[in-house]
Amino acid sequence: MRSRRLLVMFSVSSLLGLGVVAPATANAPAVKALLSDLSSPKGLAINGARELVIAQGAFGAPGPVVVLPVQGRNKGVPTEVTDPFSLTDVAIDPHDGTAWAIGGDQHLYHQLSDGTIVDVLDIPGYQATDPDPVDQDMDPPNPIESNPYGLTVDHHGNALVADAANNDLLRVAPDGTTVTVARFDVEAISTDHLPPDLPFPLPFPLPDFIDAEAVPTTVVVGPGGDIYVGELKGFPFRPGTSHIWRIDHDADGAWCSVNTPDPDCSVFSAGYTGIQDIAFNMNSGTLYVYELAADGVLAFEAGFESGVFPPAVLLQVKRPGHDGKRTELAAGELSEPGGIVVGHNGKVYVTDGVFTGGRVSEVRLGG
Repeated sequence: MRSRRLLVMFSVSSLLGLGVVAPATANAPAVKALLSDLSSPKGLAINGARELVIAQGAFGAPGPVVVLPVQGRNKGVPTEVTDPFSLTDVAIDPHDGTAWAIGGDQHLYHQLSDGTIVDVLDIPGYQATDPDPVDQDMDPPNPIESNPYGLTVDHHGNALVADAANNDLLRVAPDGTTVTVARFDVEAISTDHLPPDLPFPLPFPLPDFIDAEAVPTTVVVGPGGDIYVGELKGFPFRPGTSHIWRIDHDADGAWCSVNTPDPDCSVFSAGYTGIQDIAFNMNSGTLYVYELAADGVLAFEAGFESGVFPPAVLLQVKRPGHDGKRTELAAGELSEPGGIVVGHNGKVYVTDGVFTGGRVSEVRLGG
């Protein structure tokens, strides 16, 4: 059973009538909305001009890519740079300024410096030749299923794609040459947190432990050049079981597992819940982790029934690793998280409301 069923398989009609949580706070708001009324804005990046690039249509109606200056003379004046388009994620190559995007058709696109858009890779087509060896689907098994969800660009100008359904990380060159950088193993997770009345039927009696899939949702390149992947962690969706993996920058075929050590892939930081996106401050090394909800995927899923989604969790992790200090930012002010990015000036920007009235905001770091 895969979490992508809960996160991406919703029709536009299922989104009607749902409300966004907007808890009151006694202090000054820690979130400053920069742009509202967006359509499912999950993808978020910074371009060479230090502007925000916002991709829309991840789970809802298509929308144009929007460029938003956050400094300078045109600060706050958005520009639409494409026709309406459904994109799951977007990334900018910091060296040549070209853009990469995962389309709603699950193809990987590369926009060249002259504006030409190249369809580089049919990602599910590649995964059909690259089955998931730890697929846990039972009704029926589906080891070639694909859900490309996270995207970044490495130091060589290749796209890195985290595939949440195939439990792997791909490296895709501009000419379409593709290799599987890493695969993610299952992990035995306790089920003692589950309520007796699950909102969906199970095809088997509930055991004490279930082999949960990693469900990698996000990928970034860190300050030292290595690759970092955050995972949602699949059913039984136990809070506190999501990891962030560190993968060698030139890995090929790494095995990311808590059960089998691999020098090219190891747990960098653990104890998170339903990771949606991560980002580094490339100057200080501070890590930001954007989570679905404090109580995890099942609590988030309940929002589709009630129309009220729980608050997202945004963590600032200083000296990240196994003992980094974690501080929650903007508690109660974000919901339905999309993406996160850190600007060159250290400011943190997020998208939220990806199912109901999307926006992009700046997060105040002082409280």
